Formats: sequence, C-alpha cells, structure tokens
Amino acid sequence: MPRPGAELVAELVGVPESLEGATLAITGEGSLDEQSLGGKAPMGVLAAARRAGVPAVMVCGRSLLSKEQWQEAGFTALYSLSDRAGSAEESMREAARLLREVGQDIARSELAGTAG
Repeated sequence: MPRPGAELVAELVGVPESLEGATLAITGEGSLDEQSLGGKAPMGVLAAARRAGVPAVMVCGRSLLSKEQWQEAGFTALYSLSDRAGSAEESMREAARLLREVGQDIARSELAGTAG
C-alpha cells in the first residue's frame, strides 16, 4: 500500500528516531492550509509523532485552517506568527523575534510540568 510522500521523507531523514524519548514534536509550515493536510512535510512529522505516542504542535507563518480542522488533523496546539504579529508583512519582518516568543510560549504551555 503506498504511503504519503511526507511520511516516507520523515522516515528517511530520521524523524521517528528523533522522537524516541521525546515529550513533544514541533513542526512547521509557512502557510498552513487544506493543501498542507494532504501530505506536506508537517503531516509526515505528525504521523511519526502519533506512532511514537508524542503530541505534536504546529508553528506556522499563517493558518488558513479553522481550529476544528487543525485539531481534527491531530495537532494539539497551533502557533501562528501572523496572528501574533497582526499582519503577514510584520510576521515576515519580525520572524526571528516572533519565533523566539513562540518557543517561549511552547515551553511554558506545552512542556510545563514535563521535566522530571
């Protein structure tokens, strides 16, 4: 049975091995939309995370999906730079700062209490 290309690429680059012992998978996409759900790289990471029993969050430049859509896909959280910045232009101009902020938010929200 053929597998989606994103899953195959994730396997070839070692995503499953990277998830061994992980408490969270973080993946990203410039623009998250319905086409993304059809087999782009984040879906390969999500599939590997599911097999490993690891929750997965999405970080994206912008999301054109509803909360129901990305949750139904299997992501436990979504962080959009453009929502944070207020516009696509500012999210691109301030990407480094926004990604640092998102990383801090993920550490606080998604990883709180997982350190042992």
